Amino acid sequence: MLKINNLHIEALLGLSPSVNLKTVKEDSSDKIKRLARSVGIESKYICKPGQTFTDLAVEATNLLLKKLNLEPSDVDGLVLVTQSPDYIIPGSAVLIQDRCNFPKTTLAYDINLGCSGFPYGLFVGYGHLLAGMKRIFVVVGDQSYASDSHDEGHSVLFGDSCTVTSIVLKEKQEKQFISFGTDGSGYPSLYIPHGGRRRPIDSSSFEHVIDHTGVSRCGTDVILDGPKILSFSVATAPQELKNMLGELNLLVDDIDYFVLHQANKMINDTLRLKIKGTTEQFPESLSGLGNTSSASIPMTMTAKLSGKWNQKDKKVIMCGFGIGLSWATMSYISDGTELSFYEISSV
Repeated sequence: MLKINNLHIEALLGLSPSVNLKTVKEDSSDKIKRLARSVGIESKYICKPGQTFTDLAVEATNLLLKKLNLEPSDVDGLVLVTQSPDYIIPGSAVLIQDRCNFPKTTLAYDINLGCSGFPYGLFVGYGHLLAGMKRIFVVVGDQSYASDSHDEGHSVLFGDSCTVTSIVLKEKQEKQFISFGTDGSGYPSLYIPHGGRRRPIDSSSFEHVIDHTGVSRCGTDVILDGPKILSFSVATAPQELKNMLGELNLLVDDIDYFVLHQANKMINDTLRLKIKGTTEQFPESLSGLGNTSSASIPMTMTAKLSGKWNQKDKKVIMCGFGIGLSWATMSYISDGTELSFYEISSV
């Protein structure tokens, strides 16, 4: 557990694409209807054809600059957390630097992380502030929905989104902490098998095969082992939350909001019951946004908690867990000056 001294969220902005997709339609199969009830998703926002996550990130970054009345030169670095780059190389942070007219002196790079990515991004940005930079934009999100997937579970579960967080250093008295964990042995529980150097794409990568669970996937699809992710999540996240409470010397009732990665309804309800918190303490954005991967924590804070998490002295514990396997937990106490915005893309 590491202490965070004086990390301040100046502003947080969440951006959803303009296309809203209902999970269940009149012609939906019974399987889709059961899946939608199980995971708790009624609709989500997805990128338009031809629109990429980087397009969304450029719009979100420009929006936050405008809302803060900042020039690109007022920002020293762009830390981008995504698993949805435009290209294998280069990373998308350099594309954002160019398209948003940030100076060529701007630090800009990608971090390849998913569900735990928001706390990681904040911590990495915090390190640059400690080294002398004045303001970092942490851009977090993914284009997780795949319209061409044959996996009905994937089509129900994932949505697209982007968040941008402006962080600075500010003199604070409150104790705030962060912790991390990694178990790479669990990588086959959630991964894309083809496309890297280990298994380059060839003609067989696009052949659909029905696996032992009856799901049709090809080599470039996401493989998600639901039971293993469930077991990992319900074993890891509650202990992380309890460890954080112990470090803060607080009880569950002392925390205003536990903002969890929005995995699915079953996992998140189980975590809440294990911690014995109330539904008000465990806000959800699944029903209207879907599982937005790395952005699900800040999307919940903006789409559901703007004007709440950023009230003075509100205590928040964020916990992300999933792909990697990786997890991260962070506490944050607001001083009431943080700005919080949620927008729908105008593109």
